[in-house]
Amino acid sequence: MNSGKGCSAIFSGLMYLFPLFVAFPTAIRVHSMQVSTVQLVVHVYIDGYQNPAGANLSVQLLDDFGSIEKESHTDNGGMVQFQVLVNAKGISGAVKQLRIYGPGIKEFTDVVEIAPVEIRKMVNIVVRSNSSGSPASNNPLDPHSIAANRLKVPSKAEKEFQKGKEAGDRKDWPEATKRFQAAIAVYPDYDLAYNGLGQALASSGDSVGARSAFEKAIQLNDNFAAAYRNLAKLSLSEHKFDEMDDLLTRSLSADPLNAWALAYAAYAELQLHKFDDVIAHARKAHSVEHDGLASVHIVAARALEEKQAPSEALEEYRLYLQEDANGRDADRAHKAITRLSGTTPN
Repeated sequence: MNSGKGCSAIFSGLMYLFPLFVAFPTAIRVHSMQVSTVQLVVHVYIDGYQNPAGANLSVQLLDDFGSIEKESHTDNGGMVQFQVLVNAKGISGAVKQLRIYGPGIKEFTDVVEIAPVEIRKMVNIVVRSNSSGSPASNNPLDPHSIAANRLKVPSKAEKEFQKGKEAGDRKDWPEATKRFQAAIAVYPDYDLAYNGLGQALASSGDSVGARSAFEKAIQLNDNFAAAYRNLAKLSLSEHKFDEMDDLLTRSLSADPLNAWALAYAAYAELQLHKFDDVIAHARKAHSVEHDGLASVHIVAARALEEKQAPSEALEEYRLYLQEDANGRDADRAHKAITRLSGTTPN
């Protein structure tokens, strides 16, 4: 496939089912940008604000590609702090994901928006206890913790990688590309650097180079969930639904509660007429935090209609409206509810 528009184009015929964004942002060359550091303070509570979490819960800070930027553990008071870079002159600031897991709690993910005017941002998060008492990380193959090659990264390579991440935060893709390539030159087994390089190349419009970089990241670490997701985004833009479904299934073996992967696996499976898989993935997506992915219920409803289950499809359409009453699929959901209400029992 030719590089350029392919990896950032929104395909037309099937787009109505999801408010799909482009596979990667359009390339933006930044010549002058002021970056500021925001102190992100996260307080974790269990089952209510009266019960601060204790020490050693894992807290990950992820970028908008789902790659881990930082990871730390709560202190005795359930608190953890991160330093986050934002564009001080921008309008939108930064959007990050928080993932919290550990013994005695159910895994939790949430999106944090940091305004460019903020200097210190406080976030209070209530997670749910795991009544079984067993560890609830649900990440037996967490790539961040098991990739042995990451334990051997030379400091020079790590510094280049961090400079690449900073350039990526500024959307300075040529600089990010250069820094990630420099990190790889120092340490050729650097899976994180290959994933970062893929993101930078994709964002610059080079889908061929991006695909090669993501494939190399997976070759180095076959449990790298974020790299599988990034490669699946390229497959999505190329309408390769079989490949997309396979990649997301493999990503979910390492990160089983990632809402984006669950929702988009369901979307791919709908195109492939794998209706049982659609329903299973969509319902699992609904069981976790899935902000911005309400249209997974439209996907589930379509599969259920194909399975001749109008009552269950009707419930999915109603769930969509509960989550996104004014969304792009609201009119479709209302019409489907009217149509199905006359054919299903009350």
